[in-house]
Amino acid sequence: MWIILGCMNRMMLMLLVMFALVTTVEGQELLRDRIDTEIGLNPVTGDDSQSVCTDFEFIRRVYIDVTGRHPTAEAVVTFVSDQSQKKREQLIDQLLSSPEHARRLQHHFDVVLLQRLPKKQIDLANWQQYLFESMHSNKPWNQLVQELLTVDGTDAATRPAARFILARELKREETVRAIGQTLLGRDLQCAQCHDHPSVGDYLQRHYYGISAFLSRSYLFTDPKSKVVSIGEKADGDVKFTSVFTNEEDATSPRILDLDAIDDPTIEEEPYVVKPDNNNRGVPKYSRRLQLASELTSGANSAFRLNIANRTWALYMGRGIVEPLDMFHADNPPSHPRLLEELAQFLVDQNYDLRMLTREILLSKTYQQPSKRPSESQNSEPFVIAELKPLSPEQLGLCLLQATGVLQTIYEKHRVALTEGEDAIDETTAEFKTNLEAAVNKEATTHVDKVVRTFASANQSSRFDAAANQALFLLNSPLIQEWLDQPENLLIKKLKSAENVSEALSHVYITVLSRNPSSDELDLASDLVREFDSEQVAGYQHIIRLLICSAEFRFNH
Repeated sequence: MWIILGCMNRMMLMLLVMFALVTTVEGQELLRDRIDTEIGLNPVTGDDSQSVCTDFEFIRRVYIDVTGRHPTAEAVVTFVSDQSQKKREQLIDQLLSSPEHARRLQHHFDVVLLQRLPKKQIDLANWQQYLFESMHSNKPWNQLVQELLTVDGTDAATRPAARFILARELKREETVRAIGQTLLGRDLQCAQCHDHPSVGDYLQRHYYGISAFLSRSYLFTDPKSKVVSIGEKADGDVKFTSVFTNEEDATSPRILDLDAIDDPTIEEEPYVVKPDNNNRGVPKYSRRLQLASELTSGANSAFRLNIANRTWALYMGRGIVEPLDMFHADNPPSHPRLLEELAQFLVDQNYDLRMLTREILLSKTYQQPSKRPSESQNSEPFVIAELKPLSPEQLGLCLLQATGVLQTIYEKHRVALTEGEDAIDETTAEFKTNLEAAVNKEATTHVDKVVRTFASANQSSRFDAAANQALFLLNSPLIQEWLDQPENLLIKKLKSAENVSEALSHVYITVLSRNPSSDELDLASDLVREFDSEQVAGYQHIIRLLICSAEFRFNH
């Protein structure tokens, strides 16, 4: 009997332990709730809709942030009329899994990593496709960075990843600065000739520690194919002199203040392939390959804090550390514990940026209104939503959406993919991917014209308008050409409207993702009637006025 009771006790103990484990896992506070707690907001719960942005505001905001364009009028009407309490979460999941989200991240990381550098060595289309496929497959961020730093360009299948280094031609000033800025959150440019004069954390040895990983690498041009790739020598050390003190120093490869990495002892031949005019050097020990593993290692907190901060800034409009590339003691995070939590979440999720993005978007912090109800309200960062200027690519896509061109392109390619012998089922992932690719190819010819006007040499996150940009929105013939296209679905919709009010309501939802106020509707109606029988010209004029507004130019 004691044996039976003993077995029962052990079983009960096991059940209690299992229950405790389940309770602990299920009872863990979600990251979205921890975000709200750190910002000082009560997490989103139940019917707490009064303290977050409206459905009209939310769908526009999340569409632009996640897909790079605002929603169609039909999507807005469907979403707003949906009574489900889970509709925001369902929309977020739908958008994050879409090929349009991967395209948005392709545009974003193309600028972050390459800063609109011109074509050098690697075809731009191949590089962009590599980024798109990486984002669409949700490739872990640390894996992507390892590829950018280790691919040497000799294999055609992986060659596009080498653009991060090859486009900078291994020039120390450009390459080291890019690694510091984009991957570590530190602009070390001013630590090249001396310790940084105003940032005590940025030392000359930090700059040359990164340089030491790459100092043995060089560009190799294959004498037959003329293809440029990355070769490496087995020797060569880095020395530097401060222009302030004339003191000489040297460093082995190192990431900031982490331990320097000594070369292993290789007593035999140090090369797999000796470098000469006909052969690309391949040493048995590569400092360049060591860079990727050291930079993404768990010991390097700067790597995970940087990408956590950049991901937050992408959706929240500013970083917890701002500027994004100025992590140092005199510029502390606005919410240090939150930044640590975001970074740790990424590590726990194997650097899954989509998972982190989902938690940010589901937070009440992200869903705050952008208007401050009163002057007495807390003015701390992130308590209300930031106004986010549209990137050049976002603006281009939103202009195509607002003028009816994007939906017209979508419909044309939808019909092409669903008809004929090679028709694809519209419900499949294959269809969605093929449709987005076809639409992107055609839309890019239009978007590029906008990017050329709105992309500045300064790639900072700050908004910097120019006169030529305002003139483009006001009177560019390109926008009028889009509106005048005979197949334009938006114009056809406006022509078929029963009355002016119905047409104008559709214009407002199409351009601004909301209904017009009564005053706006009255003013717009009066303006349209001034065009007499040419009401379409009046509608086009209203569209031009709306896309010139701050409400259109910013995500809010």
